[in-house]
Amino acid sequence: MRLRGKSIIITGGGSGIGLACTKLFSNEGAQITIFGRRQDRLNATVKEFGSHVLAVAGDLMIDSDLDNLVSKTLNAFGKIDIVVNNGGIFTGSPIHETNDNDWDTIMNTNLRSAFQLTKRVLPHMIEHKAGVFVHISSIAGLIAIPGVAAYNVSKGALLQFSRSIAMEYGPLGIRSNAVCPGLVKTEMTEELMKDDALMTEWSKDYPIGRFGLPEDIASACLYLASDESSFVTGVALPVDGGFTAH
Repeated sequence: MRLRGKSIIITGGGSGIGLACTKLFSNEGAQITIFGRRQDRLNATVKEFGSHVLAVAGDLMIDSDLDNLVSKTLNAFGKIDIVVNNGGIFTGSPIHETNDNDWDTIMNTNLRSAFQLTKRVLPHMIEHKAGVFVHISSIAGLIAIPGVAAYNVSKGALLQFSRSIAMEYGPLGIRSNAVCPGLVKTEMTEELMKDDALMTEWSKDYPIGRFGLPEDIASACLYLASDESSFVTGVALPVDGGFTAH
């Protein structure tokens, strides 16, 4: 088992990509703390995977909730080896129609929350001279997708944040990488994917011939979280069916 004995925090761990990571990491022997706003979702996940999964309800935008997440993880498992910064939102509008509140909400949820959790966990990793961060970015962090400027910027900045961690803390045994999914079938994209004409058009840009599944992204996260990637840090890994190969 590639994650036996590892203590892992997964934000947004009760649905979509986060849930797929929880399932895969659990099968690899990890002790997992899942974090999200919906207690019912979290409880259902714990019921499915057992006592080695701890559910902590809270909001990524509330600093005290992140304090509680770190505290409960350390109390339950004694350490934090890996963090998967997965929580985020997707909304979009043309730049001239994006109001300040919408811009700030996307930046706070997709970027500030990762910073706030990371800085709370880093002292524990520094103490143990080991740790791994896996950040869920997007192909929108690599290329500019029209109509979603705030989302593009938030995910591009997350890549730079990941690289900064890699550079600053690599000498202390801490690695940081990002996964950049293409379009993935989750609740977050459910409404978008109901547009059959749009999906038919977009599918032409995916050489592999399909859109992604949460399990596709979770498999990449497992590689980056495990010791199999011990010489990999500062990487932005596209998992996009070839979209960015154009």
